[in-house]
Amino acid sequence: MVDALEEGMALPFRILSVDNQASVTFSMKFVFAAPRFEVRTAENGIVALDQLEADTTPYDLIIVDQKMPTITGVELVAEIRRRGLPGKIIVVSAHLSSEVRAAFEEMQVHAIFTKPFDLGALRAAVEDIAA
Repeated sequence: MVDALEEGMALPFRILSVDNQASVTFSMKFVFAAPRFEVRTAENGIVALDQLEADTTPYDLIIVDQKMPTITGVELVAEIRRRGLPGKIIVVSAHLSSEVRAAFEEMQVHAIFTKPFDLGALRAAVEDIAA
């Protein structure tokens, strides 16, 4: 079997969307469609960490919500950083107090969007990372 690199095809840009709202993860799959993007989803931070550790191909981008069951987005990003897992991070959340925003900024996330968010602006941020 010939792989994508041998064929001269670019591998898809891998995105993990972590949000307990199914409508948000569905939107991510719709906005970032194949073949350029490959979007996987996780309904909470624990599931996301399991996926990040188990998947043999790293994700290029992790899109994280703040308010989720089990662990918050801040806790998830801190654990991703602690484990040294690869991938840029974008935060998309309705729950962004100044303290939460500062915590994400301190962990050097790529971008922060407040829900409801502009899909065009999010897509532009993702395209910037994927370039």
